[in-house]
Amino acid sequence: MKSKCVRKSLLVLMVSTLMVVITGNVFAQQERKHHMMNRDSSKHEMGIQNLTADQKTKIDALRTKHQKEVTPLRNELAEKEAHLKTLQSADKVDKDAINKTIDEITTLQGKIMKLRVNHRLEVSALLTDDQKVYFNSHRGDGMGMGMKRGKGNRMGKGMGAGSMGTNCPNPNCPNKK
Repeated sequence: MKSKCVRKSLLVLMVSTLMVVITGNVFAQQERKHHMMNRDSSKHEMGIQNLTADQKTKIDALRTKHQKEVTPLRNELAEKEAHLKTLQSADKVDKDAINKTIDEITTLQGKIMKLRVNHRLEVSALLTDDQKVYFNSHRGDGMGMGMKRGKGNRMGKGMGAGSMGTNCPNPNCPNKK
């Protein structure tokens, strides 16, 4: 009899906890959706206040141009990163091929960074001094420019290929000298 009562109490507690968790998630999602729908209409997607219609049009055109330039490079970068993973996980590791792929990846990253800086300079040239203060203090961290999608910058997400230095347990590790 006592164990039945304990089981019922435990079941009620588990169901109650589950309901609280589910309800909390639903409310959090609704709050985010509500927040996104009721954004201040005086702000542009990048959070810059008081943009004129002309500024918005020009910034949108710059963004489109930037995306057209950067998208193929990002796609190629993703391919190179996947190829690097394949090379690093091969039974017989080819250090020269890995180094060549790393060089190709860093070249692509450099091109993307330069395009991003150029884009920010072009956008900044369209802004008033007050708008530039906000724009320059927010390095593209918000919606729109520079927002990290997907995996983000992958920093701190486990141990990368080069994070073990020469202590890599893999006998074929390219980090071992």
